[in-house]
Amino acid sequence: MLVPIFVGYMKNAIIIMAVGAAIGIASCKQHTIDNKAAVKQDSVVKTDSTHLIGVWLDEEIKTEKGEQVAYELVSQGKKTFIQVITFTEKKLNIDDNPAIAPGASLLKTSGNKFVSLERPNEIYMVDKSGELFIYDETGLVAKCKRLL
Repeated sequence: MLVPIFVGYMKNAIIIMAVGAAIGIASCKQHTIDNKAAVKQDSVVKTDSTHLIGVWLDEEIKTEKGEQVAYELVSQGKKTFIQVITFTEKKLNIDDNPAIAPGASLLKTSGNKFVSLERPNEIYMVDKSGELFIYDETGLVAKCKRLL
């Protein structure tokens, strides 16, 4: 009689352990799913789109390859950048939402005046006719005609 009672207890213990394991696995799976959802949400990076403010041609300089040089003024959220673009005489590709190049300079904006945060002596001003004037510590460096 001892054996049947012991076997009965063992069956109940096995059933209880199996149910407990199933609950534990189910809760682990649920926890894992929640973590994946949290990671997925955290890995989505919100970025502000860019907006082209204007493009100005620097008629005074060319690259070693003979390409012309222009300056793009681009905003991204509350930030404003200036970056150099190069092009051939017959081909100028301008994007309304240009990517910010690694060499772009972050600017502090004050009306029509822009000051480089990296090089405070560099000042960019857009006059009433739309031309871009570039200054450094020596004075006027370039006067650039507006393309767009």
